This record gives sequence, structure tokens and C-alpha cells, in this order.
Amino acid sequence: MNIKRKQLAIIGGGAAGVASFIAAVRNHVADTIYIIDPKPIGPGIVFSTQDNDLICNTSIDTMSVIIDEPLDFLDYLLEQGYDVEAATFVPRKWMGRYLSNRFDKYCAIASQSKINIVHLPYLVHSLKIEGNGLYSLKYSDDQQEKSPLITDVIFCTGFGNVRIPDKLNSHQEHPTFIKSPYPEADMLKKIQSKSRVLIIGSKLSAIDAALLLCREGHHVTMISPSGQIPAVRTQFIRMTKSVFNKQDIASIGSLWNKQASKYNNQCLNYKYLRYFIKTLHTHTKVPCHSQFSSANDVYHRLSEEIEIAEKASCEWQDLASNFIVSMNELYLTEDAYFQGAFHPDFAKTLERYITAIALPNAKKLLHYINIGSLIVQPGEIQNISTEKHHNSWLIDWGVGEYHFEAVINATGYYAPYFFVNSQGNLEIDRQCTHMDDSISILSSMAAKIEQQENIWFVGMPAHIRLWTPNAMIAVTTLANRLIENISNQ
Repeated sequence: MNIKRKQLAIIGGGAAGVASFIAAVRNHVADTIYIIDPKPIGPGIVFSTQDNDLICNTSIDTMSVIIDEPLDFLDYLLEQGYDVEAATFVPRKWMGRYLSNRFDKYCAIASQSKINIVHLPYLVHSLKIEGNGLYSLKYSDDQQEKSPLITDVIFCTGFGNVRIPDKLNSHQEHPTFIKSPYPEADMLKKIQSKSRVLIIGSKLSAIDAALLLCREGHHVTMISPSGQIPAVRTQFIRMTKSVFNKQDIASIGSLWNKQASKYNNQCLNYKYLRYFIKTLHTHTKVPCHSQFSSANDVYHRLSEEIEIAEKASCEWQDLASNFIVSMNELYLTEDAYFQGAFHPDFAKTLERYITAIALPNAKKLLHYINIGSLIVQPGEIQNISTEKHHNSWLIDWGVGEYHFEAVINATGYYAPYFFVNSQGNLEIDRQCTHMDDSISILSSMAAKIEQQENIWFVGMPAHIRLWTPNAMIAVTTLANRLIENISNQ
């Protein structure tokens, strides 16, 4: 195949960047590929953790970065001597090493194919449209390095900045306020032995923090508005057949949108549940009522979901990956954005199952609750007072003041947006302040500014176009789709 004389820039060197890079090399889409990231290429933020207790919540089976080799990650781990299976949940650092390994492998393949690979260790601030199908980049931190002229750009920049709740904004400089659980080693170093620690959040990053802190002997309280944690699963694997019909999902998803709905919430929930129960009844063997917990409080729900998982009764989990794929396909059907959505209350219920935690982690959480090391409660911070000289906090979330030695923010990250700034350049909005004036992304995953540009998006930068953009099963598929679009131009 002849190499098209293109200069491709991949901005971001994490999982989405590596998947895009491999697809670009395999399809010979450019003479030169620039991969731009201030950090080493491969792990990114998500897979740069080093603690063995921080494991993936998706199975090996869905984590390959090579589109036609779905068990490539498994093959890599077996070559390294690990005793694993396709359904195994493994430490995230193993995925980071795999990504680095496959990047190095495809750099060698690119060299053999006479494709020039350049790693530019910079953080990109914005992109300038030079005209005549060319682009240049502006780097952050006053970096004076001149940008090359580029014909195609893929943004794989991951999440935006850390979300800080309003009540904690004025306390960011407090010595025992930790903005994010990552890097986990830095978090652990900042907390004195056997401290009382408050974690803000109850999703995956909060659970990571709780597991490590309880392991180290701290007493942890975790609060969030819902006071609920994700569901429990024993695997997250690919489906061999398609379960969810795109037209059916479009129909059920069109019952509600942000502007209006002819149904009230109770009626919507009934219609949603009827659809999903019918799907489960058709494609699973265990009765629906035996697949789910009906408990309302976090302790009993966690206990019941662990029991269900240990009995191999949570068959809903085997439909989850297919649901993600089908939803993403729905959102990519046309250039016009799909206007439907699940009602926000039901969307939160779905999120519990899509982002479910691995059974080993669930059992650890239950153990720490049982021995009194972990408390999970609903609530939002109402009042904070601090005593800087003693590194202590008094915090009230509606149940009275409680004393803590440290506070960890685990509320997640902003999703990035892209907007045209006052200089006419395409800028990355990492703080979610330009959501209303963000650019459009076409179904091809190309940017539309005044016209379609050769600017593309994979991973979290694609969130305004996709239902679930950052699951590896979606990332690898999307990376290959847009590389094919670039190749066909």
C-alpha cells in the first residue's frame, strides 16, 4: 500500500492515543506521525497507577488495543507468565505496561515501513487552522518549540481538570486537602498514620481511595449525594451476538429529552424497566428478580449483590458491553445529534451497572464496613471549619459536625470541550466553561467549525458524540473507524 503524504498529530499518549497510533501505523495513513504528550507514551493517567490493589473494572477480554486481535492483551499477559483468563480483572498497571509495550512494538513496525515517528513532550493548549488543509499547534506553559505543519489531528487528551466541589474551593491550599486520589502513592504519603479521612464521592475513584486507605489502617467515611456505590460484577466481556437492536434503543431513548416529554417519571420508569426486563428475560437464564438486589441501603445492597455475583446469577453483566456498543452506534448514526436520552434518574441507575465494580473489590469494601474501617453515607457538605495548625477539619454534611485529619476529593474530572477562542484557534476547555459554545462533532468523528476539518476525536474528547466514549471496547473501535475515515479521504 502506498503511504499517503500526510503529517498526522495524535495529541495525548494514553490508551486512546496508543489505539489511534496503532491503527494509523497499520493503515499507513501518514509519512510522519507526531504523538504529543508531556508524559511517557502508554499508561496515561488511568493506567499509570502502580498499586496492585487498584484493578480494572473491565475484564481482559475487552481491553485489547488491536481491533482484529481482541485477545491481544490476554496474549501479552500470558507471554509475561501471568496466570489469567479472558474474564479476569487485573491490576491497572499491567494494562499500562501493555500499552507501553504495544506502542514500542508499533514504533518498530513503523520504522520498518519508513513511517517517521516523533514524540513531542509538550502539553497542547490549542490548534491553529492555517488554511489549505494545514494546522499548527500552540503548546502550554510558554513552550517556544515551533509546531510542525500537520494535515490531520486526533485529540486523545483524556479527561479535563479535577472537579472541586464549591464548598471546598477555598480550602484547596489546606495541607491535608487532597485534590485527587491519583497518583495514589502521593495521596498515601500525605496522610498521617491511623487518620480519620473523609472521601468526597462514592464512584470508582472514591472506591480506589477507600480500599487503599482502609488497607493502610485509616478510618474512612465516604459521602456523596446518593450515598450509593456501583453494582457488582464478576466479569465484563464481549458478546458473541448482538442483543440490543438500535431501532428499539432509539425508540425507548426518544421517550424523554431535555426539552420535553409526554410521560411523567413514573410512566417513564415503567417503560424503561419493561424494555430491559424483556431483554433480560429473552437473553439470560436466571430470573430477573434473582439478578438484582432490592435493598435500599448501601450495606445490604452490597451484601446482596456480592451474594448474587458469587452464585453467578448476575447475568445482566454479560449484556453490558453490547449495550455500550449499541448505544454508541445509535449516537453515530447521523451527523445530527440524537436528541433522545434516558431520564437523568434512570440514567443514574444504568450508570451503576455500566460502571460496576469487580467482585474482589466489592468483597474488600464489605469487609472494611464490617470491621468498622469504612462508613458510606448520603450527604453533601453543608459547612466546613479548619484548624490549619493541627491539620484538622470539622465538617457537617447534614448530620452534625465530624472531625477528620484529611479530606480527599474523589468527585472525578470534567469532560473536555473544544471551542474557537478569540484568536480563532481551537482551544481545549478542560474546566467545562465553554460547553455552550463548543464545536460540533460529525458522525465521522471529525470537527465541524465553519466546515468539516481534518480534526478528529477519540476517548473522552468524543463524549459529546458518544454515550460511553472511554471504555476500551469503545476506544479501540472508534480509533480504527476514524483512521479508516482518514485513509479514505
